Amino acid sequence: MTSPNEESLGLVSTNCDRDFVPRVSYRDDPDENDHNDDDDDDDDHDRDERVLPLHARRETHHASRSSTPWQRLVCAARITIVVSIVGTLLVTGKSLFHVGEIRDESGASAEHDVAAGSASPRDEIRAVQISNYRAGKALLLNVHITHHAGTTFCDAMKQLGPAPAFACMRDDRDRDEWPPSLDHHRPWTRDETDGNAIALRKAYHFLSWEFGILPPTPLKDVDWESPHLVSVILMRDPLERRLAADATVEKYFGEEESRTEEEWWEFAEYEGSVNFVLTRLTPDRCGEKGEDTTEACLEEGKELLRRFTYILDVQCLEEGIKALSSELGLPRPHVKKGNTNDSLHQMTTRERIGNDEIYDFIVKRNRRDIELYEWSKGLSLVKCSELTSTPVDDDLLHVDDDADDLEIGNVSETEQPTSQPTPAKNPHEDTSKHNAIRAMQIHNYKLGRALLLNVHITHHGGTTVCNAMKQLGHAPEGACNRGDDWPETVPKYRPWGYDETDENAKALRNVYHFISWEFGIIPPTPLKEVKWESPNLVSFIVMKDPIDRRLSGDATTSKLFGEEADRTEEQWEAFAKYDGSINFMLTRLTPDHCGEEGENATIACLEHGKELLRRFTFILDIQCLEEGLEALANELGLPIPDVKKGRGRTSMSARERIGNDDIYDFIVGRNRLDLELYEWSKSLSLVDCSALDEGDFDDDLNVADAGDVDQFSDAINYNYTLNATDYSDDKFDAEDDSVFNNQSDSKSTNEELGSEISLASNNITNQDNINIDDRESIRALQIENYKKGNALLLNIHITHHAGTTFCAAMKHVGNTPEHACNNGDDWPDSVTQHRPWEYNETDRNAIELRKVYHFISWEFGKKPRSPLVDVNWESPHLVSVIVMKDPIDRRLSGDGGINRMFGKEEERTEEQWEAFAKYDGSINFMLTRLTPDRCGTEGENTTEECLETGKELLRRFTYILDVKCLDEGLEALAGELGFSLPYLNKDSGKTQVSARERIGDDELYEFILRRNQRDFELYEWSKGLSLVNCSALEEELFDDDDDNNDIINNDDDFNDSAGNDGNVL
Repeated sequence: MTSPNEESLGLVSTNCDRDFVPRVSYRDDPDENDHNDDDDDDDDHDRDERVLPLHARRETHHASRSSTPWQRLVCAARITIVVSIVGTLLVTGKSLFHVGEIRDESGASAEHDVAAGSASPRDEIRAVQISNYRAGKALLLNVHITHHAGTTFCDAMKQLGPAPAFACMRDDRDRDEWPPSLDHHRPWTRDETDGNAIALRKAYHFLSWEFGILPPTPLKDVDWESPHLVSVILMRDPLERRLAADATVEKYFGEEESRTEEEWWEFAEYEGSVNFVLTRLTPDRCGEKGEDTTEACLEEGKELLRRFTYILDVQCLEEGIKALSSELGLPRPHVKKGNTNDSLHQMTTRERIGNDEIYDFIVKRNRRDIELYEWSKGLSLVKCSELTSTPVDDDLLHVDDDADDLEIGNVSETEQPTSQPTPAKNPHEDTSKHNAIRAMQIHNYKLGRALLLNVHITHHGGTTVCNAMKQLGHAPEGACNRGDDWPETVPKYRPWGYDETDENAKALRNVYHFISWEFGIIPPTPLKEVKWESPNLVSFIVMKDPIDRRLSGDATTSKLFGEEADRTEEQWEAFAKYDGSINFMLTRLTPDHCGEEGENATIACLEHGKELLRRFTFILDIQCLEEGLEALANELGLPIPDVKKGRGRTSMSARERIGNDDIYDFIVGRNRLDLELYEWSKSLSLVDCSALDEGDFDDDLNVADAGDVDQFSDAINYNYTLNATDYSDDKFDAEDDSVFNNQSDSKSTNEELGSEISLASNNITNQDNINIDDRESIRALQIENYKKGNALLLNIHITHHAGTTFCAAMKHVGNTPEHACNNGDDWPDSVTQHRPWEYNETDRNAIELRKVYHFISWEFGKKPRSPLVDVNWESPHLVSVIVMKDPIDRRLSGDGGINRMFGKEEERTEEQWEAFAKYDGSINFMLTRLTPDRCGTEGENTTEECLETGKELLRRFTYILDVKCLDEGLEALAGELGFSLPYLNKDSGKTQVSARERIGDDELYEFILRRNQRDFELYEWSKGLSLVNCSALEEELFDDDDDNNDIINNDDDFNDSAGNDGNVL
């Protein structure tokens, strides 16, 4: 065997003392047969992985000693290159945070603040990138890791628009189209990205960067957040990638089918492919350390992946490309499959290697790449695990070109099926049609024209739902199924046929607002044949964990298998083997009862169930049914019902209740698809129960403003770019000293002061007016205790009032709960997780929590379970903060829930704006959450007394901040409490358009303002108590050197009886 000539040799050895390992240098013309499956490359398209095996190295080393000087020269060159790269990294090092501007095709801008190597406001950035691509102003770029299906992807993209001729990369054949101002180096620097992407989009819609060798500069330096770049990376199982065949691999290690054990070991020991992906994604190539690669290295790879617009999984590449095309508004391309060896691809990687020791060795060396790939599946555009059990029908990924045929309130003729509704559609398709239908159904229900219908699967909370709905209007007696006043024109059978749905729903709404269809037995006709899209029908279904459902006790189950507590092993086995409950839910939802096949039920069966669930107006999760019914009531403009809970869910898990792992696993296996359906349904549920369980629940989700949880939403909605002031710690320390020094005569110790306050605070709670002297004394002790570690800092977070921004800042200061600062794993067992606290438990809870955290947050999107006035806000162990916000700006906070209900703001029709304005769920949103009797819900009829109740609570908080200048407020708070200033996300994207201009209709604006007048008055009044006076900042009516400026308010309510003259700046 002869080695490659010297001209083709590159550098691979990392140690000059080792045998030199010749390697074929990387070429800029990768093999055109690089498919998502194993490639069959020609010898003249060599990759960077091409290396001489050990025996060839020995032959080369011993054949001629004359090569030694040349090896030394190569080693010296390698060192020079390494030094050069290090120097480049040092020279091009950038600030940790990058501030840029994103613009969509309309020219509207939104400031974005992106931390290099940290999570970015991904959804907002992606939206602009996608919008610009569709407008022809953004370039689509594939970051192609060799053997990650780059050629397949390139071929598909060439069908959809112009791309470079050779492998979608720069080639001499493209010299006429390629912008003359650009060379073909890659990757770009941050400063080059925008200009290069704009220039290239004029010639191409798609470009690929292939990295077989290590990138010459770090990929993280690219401005992946550029509004003119849509980036894609294809991820692949690292072991399958490692086994991808090409000519060079076969040349040095033999063909896979005939590879000897020695060749397999040489293949396994080859260092050029260790953690191949991670090594190319990270700036310091940290993945090269194999099994010793650190967790920090893995996290660097994850951070980069988060910044790409899309991730596709090679395991289901065809479906991913179709979904991507739909996202970008492109037709579906024909996806050419790669060259495969069918016999090999029916085998696992372990079977292909055929030696467990070698297999485990490769796995161990590539452990971090495997972890990165598994993690990336969570960000993949298509979840392959949902598709791979059986071949996926193309219809599941078909883009409906007639999506715009919908006439709101009526399904167009092109959609009406002859015998059944429309077939399954692409799960990634634009949901505007469904949202329009849903909006009309809700609108008609509020007008008394649509019927509310629960599809009640037995043991899915149907009785609880029925009892709640009876409180809100007329429903059939008994179990809400049928009643004595049932219209004679409406049949009592269920379900209805497609053509009779409209008329039956109309007729029933004349009598009832709600009915229920219970299905314990299998429906006599398929549920899919009901016209669920009828504008006269609001449908919902309650989903439940299938194993919990299976364990629901009733008389029949007890009669057949005994009481659960007394059930013998023989009875448990009979219970488990009972065929009548296999995939109970799926069997009732699907037309052919396909779930009955248990563990043999197909993915196609599961997809039928999903497709039906998508057609219901709402899905609730029984795990948080009370919150779901409250959210449903808000959606439909109903009062909140008193939910009578059932016998209660046991605290034991299903596995513990069954008490036998074999039986439990047997039941799980038989009900596998029901379990998958339930888990999938959570993504469509009106309320996310898991967020409630974790304490990370955006209470406004689908309730009031129906806000999606987005950690960047607060920062994006507001721009805190007001004139900065130097709030030095010394100035605030001086203020604190003056407070305490002037109190020294009457209060010698905190203990004495605390005792006095504790006695006084019992009287303060229910007073109409708090004595100012008492308030300042209370605040002084609270602040001092916080500084000494004896008081907890608590934010009362009204949803969309910058709680996420506040939380992020406090995490820089000290320990906080990990879940949006609401709840965490370290939460003391002795402290309840409910909020708000009762008066008598405030002290104890605050003391216990301060041992773990310095700061927590209580978020209130929905109305508090108990009045906020009941908390002991005067506790010396609690420093309370609330952030106030203009109620109209809050009302216009954009999120997924609002967009689903009323359309995107920039696309909202006049009818949608009217519905938005009339929505009752957000009337006086702040006042309604602050007052014990929720008096703000009366809108323009809200009384002055209600407003005063809100003011009285605000006076009791330690601090009030104004979101309009939140950065400055947090800086001032830091000075007051004596901690270092946190990093603040300045320049965070406030719109330059007023609320009136955004609404675009003076009459609607005045209507919203009138309905929220008391909230507006409360906000304006609160500015007098705000720690920082934002208006003074805006008007620039201050001088940083002037001791008499009034940036920090000293309103009458803040008069300092302890000697503070108020001039602290």
